[in-house]
Amino acid sequence: MVKIPTGCFMMGTNNVYEYELGRKNGRERPVHQVCIDSFYLDKHEATQKEYVETMGKNPSYFPGDNLPVEHVKFKEAQEYCSLRGKRLPTEAEWEYAARAGGVDDYPWGPEIDGDYVWYDLNSVRKPHPVGTRKANAFGVHDMLGSVWEWVSDWYSDHYYEVSPRDNPQGPQERQSWRVIRGGSWVDDPENIRVTVRYRGDSDGTYHFLVGVRCARDLTLSP
Repeated sequence: MVKIPTGCFMMGTNNVYEYELGRKNGRERPVHQVCIDSFYLDKHEATQKEYVETMGKNPSYFPGDNLPVEHVKFKEAQEYCSLRGKRLPTEAEWEYAARAGGVDDYPWGPEIDGDYVWYDLNSVRKPHPVGTRKANAFGVHDMLGSVWEWVSDWYSDHYYEVSPRDNPQGPQERQSWRVIRGGSWVDDPENIRVTVRYRGDSDGTYHFLVGVRCARDLTLSP
């Protein structure tokens, strides 16, 4: 795991994009300050080997020990992290760690860079072993591209309008979906920006290329 330092950042974006025809990215606005306490985060997404060792099964459509596990349901992601003495990151923790101090659409700058991410133009439409792209400034690999990742928050289009500044945990009321982040190897650059947030079915997998990366509180050793 990697120790993510305490810090504050501006979450969300002021830029306007379309998720689908006629549907703007209002879910990423307004930009708001968020402050995060230090925590540990897995250096890369869970591999299929790690998942099988923990869960005793492999839900992935594309098999390979060192490939990221995918087709993971939310409750399975929660269980996987719990069995390893960890938890899912919050959405704010995820974006803070993904940005790693960056302020652009991507942690490394304003344009896509295939040295850091597996996406539609360099993946050849197939998964690749975890950790084979460059790490971001916090030392974390594959936060963007590769596979989508579950976070612990319930999904709401309007949460950013009411989010607290310090360690936000997401909507308090039960919603219909959980949040997935990061994009996958089949997505184009606009869909793997660091602020992109989609709703994932909380009981199944809305987007099938969804994996898991776990976090751990700082009070526990990595």
